[in-house]
Amino acid sequence: MKQNVQNEQIPDFYTHKFYSYSGPNYYIDRQAMVFNLTLDDKGPSAEFYKDKVVEKFPELEENYPEHVIDVFAGVLGLVFKMDMDLFVRRVNVSTDGDDYVVAVEHLDDRVAKAAIALVCEWFRAMSDEDESYDFDENFLELQAMFDKTILGGPTIYSLIEGAIKRKINVHFLYEENQFQWGYGKKQVRGRSTIFHIDGIKDTEFTTYKDMCGEFLEMCGFPTPKGTNTFEEEEAVEVANELGFPVVVKPVSGHKGQGVTTGIESEEEVRKAYQNIIKAAEEEGAGFDGALVQQQIYGYDHRILAVGGKCVAVLKRVPAFVKGDGRSTIEELIKKDNELEIRLDNARSPLCKIKIDEDMHDFLRLQNKDIKYIPEEDEEVVLRRVANISAGGVSINVTNEIHQKNIEMVENIAKFLNVTVLGIDVLAADIAKPWTEGNFGIIEINAWPGVFMHLAPAFGGSIDVPGHIMEHLFGKIEGYDRIPIIAGNKISDKLVDMIYNKLKEYKQRVEFGALTPSGVHFNGKFFNKHEHHDTNCQILLRNPKLDIAVMNHVSDDIHDYGIWHQGMDIAILDDANYAEAILERDLLPGGILVEVKKVEIEKDQNEGQEAESVQEEKKVEDVAVENEAFSQMIAELKSEINQLKKQLEKVPEETPEYRTELVVSRDGVELQRIALKEGDDKNYKIYNAIKPFLKEVLFKYDYYSSLEDKAENLNVGKRYVN
Repeated sequence: MKQNVQNEQIPDFYTHKFYSYSGPNYYIDRQAMVFNLTLDDKGPSAEFYKDKVVEKFPELEENYPEHVIDVFAGVLGLVFKMDMDLFVRRVNVSTDGDDYVVAVEHLDDRVAKAAIALVCEWFRAMSDEDESYDFDENFLELQAMFDKTILGGPTIYSLIEGAIKRKINVHFLYEENQFQWGYGKKQVRGRSTIFHIDGIKDTEFTTYKDMCGEFLEMCGFPTPKGTNTFEEEEAVEVANELGFPVVVKPVSGHKGQGVTTGIESEEEVRKAYQNIIKAAEEEGAGFDGALVQQQIYGYDHRILAVGGKCVAVLKRVPAFVKGDGRSTIEELIKKDNELEIRLDNARSPLCKIKIDEDMHDFLRLQNKDIKYIPEEDEEVVLRRVANISAGGVSINVTNEIHQKNIEMVENIAKFLNVTVLGIDVLAADIAKPWTEGNFGIIEINAWPGVFMHLAPAFGGSIDVPGHIMEHLFGKIEGYDRIPIIAGNKISDKLVDMIYNKLKEYKQRVEFGALTPSGVHFNGKFFNKHEHHDTNCQILLRNPKLDIAVMNHVSDDIHDYGIWHQGMDIAILDDANYAEAILERDLLPGGILVEVKKVEIEKDQNEGQEAESVQEEKKVEDVAVENEAFSQMIAELKSEINQLKKQLEKVPEETPEYRTELVVSRDGVELQRIALKEGDDKNYKIYNAIKPFLKEVLFKYDYYSSLEDKAENLNVGKRYVN
């Protein structure tokens, strides 16, 4: 063990100095958890850990690291993926005195710290040859912790991953409990598949199943007849009028919760009605009624439209088990739930089969219970509904849907201002047109889950998150951005000059700036939060913002990072090592302005005389007959020695510097000027960037005229002056 300055023993793999960054920082250009790690320099070698590390993480075997710190970092990066191939890619190791500094891209602070603790404990256990440490059990607990985070939901995670893969900037807004994709006026905010650009009334409308049914019937679309009821006797009366079998479900709800299908008696109607009331009371929600509908038979399908276009179709089969002639239904469910496909996490295609009262009721209708032993190959359907969240099985049938049915879906989507629309239908054969019968629309949903399309149990994957991101931001990289100018000494004076120039190009430009004095919009002070990254967030959260200017100094970079990804102009004024990350994060084609001191090179002829004096003259001892000449030589040597002693007392010359302003783009120098003492540096910097301001201001709005632009709104009206 190492000892600190107080002579206290420090354990091997000791972690401290944790920093959490919500965006790019000094260490990596992504949000990261950064910490110091102390290793025992007398501890085991990397080879000591190899067998056990490779057993758990075989992908490390081919290029197994030579140093313990690199083994640790490799394991940590893989643990952060949670065995779900989470989209975290960057790990960086540097040094801080005797410590290592480890930076790892992460998704959640609490989970990140738990993952670091797990890896440290495992390495300590291996060092101590402690076989009692159960890595697998602790790793399962870590996965369960991640599943409970906001990113543990498969739909939300897939949308975040879909953005990251396309280099679309995304941040979680803790105060609002939602995500922000993009910056400024290009941003879209939301959670799951509901976004701020969706119509509030249309989104609300889809939650009322009775009104949706009446709307669909009015438009001539196939939907079962039904009535919303508010009394138990009314529900029984409606069921008798419609004729059994019927369906009873909450008028407002989603994911098939509270839905009872195949009801054949008044007693079952009463029970289903009471279950809905009970569920509303347990959730603390108001009772909006119980919808009683005709029963339609057929396979359950979810048809998904993005931006009014049909993009995916999924066939859903209710949860079932297949008998082996020996096991009970309960035992078969347990075996099925242990399959990898049913891990029930952010990346698994299926959820676990849940044993609940609905299952017991449905089994009783079949004269069975969970202790029943099915014959070999006998299939027992476990639930009335086919919802994936209840253990249903998903099958991609996007290529099978009939064109008439696609047209029906897109016609319905025309009437609703929502980004993503899920339409649930029952159809005997989705490949036949709806006009031929055996087809009914059960309900429409304004914020449907999408991961089941990305990872169905059977059939090919449909990249619905990709469709959503391309609908919102187009196919062109950078469409989510607004122009950003960043520097390390951005003054209020420079900001004012930039703002006034931009108004010449766009009279009502929405201009934001973060300077040492705080956040400003259109030349007026707005706020100054104590946290630098929060100020960055406030600035880029403005949904009208055209362009942003931001100041990042060394202390803020170390403590908070810079929050945003990339910039279009970087202004570095005598920048230190931390502030130099602005050059690192400059976008391709961006403008770099550097104000720096350059050493003045001396004239090569200057000082040659002094150098010749300093050079020791070699005088050979020769035999001379002339005594006067010998005396002259002795005197000359004495003079040389005296000169050498004098030169030793002369101090070395201090190098001289001049200040230069250099402008470059992609490594190519565009301009270099000398700054004189007394020059107005703000004015010089402004003149250097002025030729590029118009280009930068409209840089991303240009995309509005291209074919691969975003489709979510009229971009010409939304983005262009």
